[in-house]
Amino acid sequence: MKSLFIVVPVLLLTACSNHNYSRKNYVQATVTSAVPFYKTVEIRKPKEVCEERQVVKREADSAAPTIVGAIIGGALGSAVASGRSNKNVGMVAGAVIGGAIGNDVGKQNGSEVVHLETVCYRAGDEISYESVIDGYQVTYQLNGREYTVVMDRDPGPQMPVYVDPSINR
Repeated sequence: MKSLFIVVPVLLLTACSNHNYSRKNYVQATVTSAVPFYKTVEIRKPKEVCEERQVVKREADSAAPTIVGAIIGGALGSAVASGRSNKNVGMVAGAVIGGAIGNDVGKQNGSEVVHLETVCYRAGDEISYESVIDGYQVTYQLNGREYTVVMDRDPGPQMPVYVDPSINR
């Protein structure tokens, strides 16, 4: 186990020296300007349109057909399930079915009523355009010379620059 703690750092040092990658090869350069450049992006939002529409519905004039249907259905369900342990289930199921049938009969014999309903639907897209920063043209000074580079962010007043030690200055 001790050999693992020795081998890993040695491997890391060897890898770093083989690639000439070392913190000491970075120097701080003075940033003289960081000018943002922009791009225009298209923003699409679904456009929703809502309007009031008249809808004609037939409604029962009273609740009597529903009530009568539920009573008759409950009695029939109870009679069909008589002598069984689920007599109450038959009665409840019959009442629900009978009530639904009674409600439909009441609507057929009822009157037409006009309702206003709000109906919304998608009607294309609203398109807008926005300018966003796409990067920075950064100018910096190093060893008396001026360099320009494009970066994705503003580096601030100073930035680290890698200096290749194999190049003569």
